[in-house]
Amino acid sequence: MSILINFDYINQKLKSGFKLRFDIGLSNDMPNSLEWLEKDEDVFVVGIEPHPNNFQCCKKLIDNSKFKDRCCLIESAIDDVENTTKKVFYGLGGPETNYDAGTSSLRKPIGRFKNSIEEVYNVNVISLNYILDNLEYHLIDLIKTDTQGNDLNVLKSLKDHIKKVIYIHSEYDESSDYKNANTGSELDDFLLKNNFEKYDVVHQPLRENKIEDCKYKNLNYIS
Repeated sequence: MSILINFDYINQKLKSGFKLRFDIGLSNDMPNSLEWLEKDEDVFVVGIEPHPNNFQCCKKLIDNSKFKDRCCLIESAIDDVENTTKKVFYGLGGPETNYDAGTSSLRKPIGRFKNSIEEVYNVNVISLNYILDNLEYHLIDLIKTDTQGNDLNVLKSLKDHIKKVIYIHSEYDESSDYKNANTGSELDDFLLKNNFEKYDVVHQPLRENKIEDCKYKNLNYIS
C-alpha cells in the first residue's frame, strides 16, 4: 500500500530555505495553516487530513489561494504505526458536535459524541516518522496536532525526529469524548521525557474552563 506524497517537491522547497511546519487535523477550513501562510512568507506547510470531505474542502481552498506553492496536503490519518495501513475512521457531525466534521477521529466517540457518527470510513494511516525519513530537513519549526484523542500517538510516531521539533501545539485531553483517547497528563509526561516544556495553555469556557490546547517548546532550542 502506498500514499502519493511528492517528497521531491517538498524537499525542493526546504532546500530553498523555507521553514517546515505540520498541521495535523485540518477540519474543513484549515485555519491554522492559512494563518501561518498569511503571516509568514517563509513557511512551508504540510497539511494532513483523513476525512475525505474535509480533505477535498481544504484542497479547494489551497488550489484557489495564493499559497498553493507553499503547501502540500496529504489525505491520511497519522498514528504510531510501523507500516502504511488502513484503519477505521469515524466521521462525526450533527448537533452534538455543532455540525463540526472536525470532531471526526480514529478513536470511537463516546460520551457527548456517542450518537454523532454520520459515516465510518477506511482511511490510509501513516506515521510522521515515515514522512520525515523521506524529507531533507534541518529542523521542524512547528507541529500542530488536533486529532480528537489520538494526539499522543501522533507525537509518538515521530520516533527520533521529535528531537528536531522546536514547537508543538497539541489538543490536550479528549479522554471523556473518545474511547482510549490519551489524557492530558499522558501527553505532558511524554513531552517532558523528550525535553519539552509547556509554555501556554488555552481553556474552553463553554466546557467548565477545561484545558483545550497546550503549547510546548523544545528546551534544546528555546530557553
